[in-house]
Amino acid sequence: MEELYSETYLKAKPSPKRCMARLGLIFLCIFLLMLNLFVFHDMLVLMIVIIADGLIIYFLPSKNIAYEYVFVDGQIDFDCIIGGNKRKQKRRTDMEKIELVAPEGSPSLNQYSNAALLDFSSGNKDDKHFIAVSRSDSGIERIKFTPDEKLINNMKFKGRSKIEC
Repeated sequence: MEELYSETYLKAKPSPKRCMARLGLIFLCIFLLMLNLFVFHDMLVLMIVIIADGLIIYFLPSKNIAYEYVFVDGQIDFDCIIGGNKRKQKRRTDMEKIELVAPEGSPSLNQYSNAALLDFSSGNKDDKHFIAVSRSDSGIERIKFTPDEKLINNMKFKGRSKIEC
């Protein structure tokens, strides 16, 4: 029997929270520099500010976020790729644990509206997003994602009754 496999890669729009964190940290760098230049006038403090600014810039959240969904024979991995080079696995689930997959806004999702929502979607309003309702160790959770046709078809093949299109 042939193994079901699909891989979906999509660039995501940065979340408002991530954008605000970036702007706040950039503002902090500038503020520390100006504070030293206009208030302290001290070389030692300037060196500390430069080191602090360097650390802030090094740890500055990246604007380039992408998600990758890997479906292998009934198991789905939701990975986040930060800055094009750092991969972080966000969630792994099996089709056995998934109760329902439906387009966002579907009435069949109403009964799960109180469950925690994990957003691994593109963030673009024009894209068709789906919600997967999954059982996990912490209870029932909703996973928002933006699949392609191949992923949806593979999910249908593994659990036709769970997929709503």
